[in-house]
Amino acid sequence: MGKTQQLEPPRIFISHTWEEKDKTLTHVLENALREAGAEVWVDHAGIRGGDNLPKQINDALEWCNTLVLVWSKAAKASHWVELEWTNAISLQKRIIPCPHDGTSSPPILAHKAYINFANEANGLRQLLAALQLAPPSREARDLVVAPPSVPHTPVIQTPPPSTPKPSPKKPALIELRHTPVDPLSEDAVKQMLRDKNFYVYGWNDSGKGITHQYESFERKGVKLVIDHATGLTWQQDCRGKYLSFKDTEAYIQEMNVENYGGNNDWRLPTLEEAMSLMEREKKDGDLYIDPVFDRTQWWIRTADLESAGRVWVVTYGYGLCHPLGLHQGTCVRAVRS
Repeated sequence: MGKTQQLEPPRIFISHTWEEKDKTLTHVLENALREAGAEVWVDHAGIRGGDNLPKQINDALEWCNTLVLVWSKAAKASHWVELEWTNAISLQKRIIPCPHDGTSSPPILAHKAYINFANEANGLRQLLAALQLAPPSREARDLVVAPPSVPHTPVIQTPPPSTPKPSPKKPALIELRHTPVDPLSEDAVKQMLRDKNFYVYGWNDSGKGITHQYESFERKGVKLVIDHATGLTWQQDCRGKYLSFKDTEAYIQEMNVENYGGNNDWRLPTLEEAMSLMEREKKDGDLYIDPVFDRTQWWIRTADLESAGRVWVVTYGYGLCHPLGLHQGTCVRAVRS
């Protein structure tokens, strides 16, 4: 009896547009494929530019052995998506079209067995099966249903390149302190601002801040923002509440009990984490924070205490950080690592 042929472990390039529905599906695919053991490359930073594909995308296309094509009306009209899948053809990569809004594939891809994501759960199950991957274990498990009683149409595979390409190096995450400090002195804060190059009016006017890689998405009915530069996921807003320090504990606990956004490890940010959101200049003319976040949260509380009766807060309305009495109400923007 012959041996079952094993596919090369998947190294996946996800081609997508920045249209909101495409981004949402891309985020689901990326998480599920990574949890199932695949290596995945996605352009989160919007590095497309110029007349030709930039070097990072070229390197990623050479590295991958499978291109997952998030296909939609927006993708069909996208010059950059077209460049990505046509280059994948020329490099003899396996291509799996994943339409989700009924848009027909280009004629040249008509021979490729596509996976229909009109039903996200069925589409994800079939994609994992086509890649010979086990269903992910946690968040994506909600989307994966039992296998059907009849086999799905096999995906046609083009031969992988004979010489494996090294995986593109991912930029290292910017390391920020996750554990609160009690007490955190003003001198220690000023030193941290200089070390991290964070901008604060009056204390570090020359600070440049960090280069963010924000991606907004919605999960389980709530809006979230992930910063791929730090690896932190933030609330997009805080439900319009002003909370005292005492009430903040109950608020965070409530988020975790209700599994806010599909997670139960939300917490208050440290001062370093909250300061990482500070921009050097006002955005949209009002706050020193990117407009990807809700504009009503003009200041937020942190987990760091300055003294027994005061907590450090970050005020994006004025570009400041400063201690505040525990009894005073502020906004809360929860974070998870």
